[in-house]
Amino acid sequence: MKKRSFPLPLAKMALAVVPPLAVARTTEIVMQRIRRRHPKLLANLAQLSKAVVFFAPTDTPYRFALTLGQPPVRFSVLSPHEQGRADATITGSLRDLIAMLEGREDGDTLFFSRAIQVVGDTSVIVGLRNTLDREEMDVMGEILSLFGPFAKSAEVFLSLADALGTRLYKRMKRVHDTPLS
Repeated sequence: MKKRSFPLPLAKMALAVVPPLAVARTTEIVMQRIRRRHPKLLANLAQLSKAVVFFAPTDTPYRFALTLGQPPVRFSVLSPHEQGRADATITGSLRDLIAMLEGREDGDTLFFSRAIQVVGDTSVIVGLRNTLDREEMDVMGEILSLFGPFAKSAEVFLSLADALGTRLYKRMKRVHDTPLS
């Protein structure tokens, strides 16, 4: 499976402005797709001890909850102020969390470098990590697969939009950081 560059600035901007219901519905659709494309992964996650793991990106307003240990495994969005009980929570930047999920970054390395923080039952996290390590995941590929025959066009469009957003952000930051004389 080809690894694609995940458009982080675009994703963070979308998560900041898109209504919670739309984020939740998109997450459900992507999860349905993952169920069809990675049944072995979901079966293995369902065999873990029953637990809820929160993923808390520090640079988005949302947290995500992964419910393990029973079919169906669920991955859902928690609204910014929604409370809930987690057996473990992984906190870090969206970039680091996706890189860890995809296996591009080692979770232990991220943890010991303090790029991510883990709170709660570490045995749940170890089981999750070991299960994810056995399956290749491409988050951007999963999202693009929703576009069917237009996936390549969507990838080009998202790449261009992300590059434009990144350039605009850098310009705005430069203007903002320039002292007034």
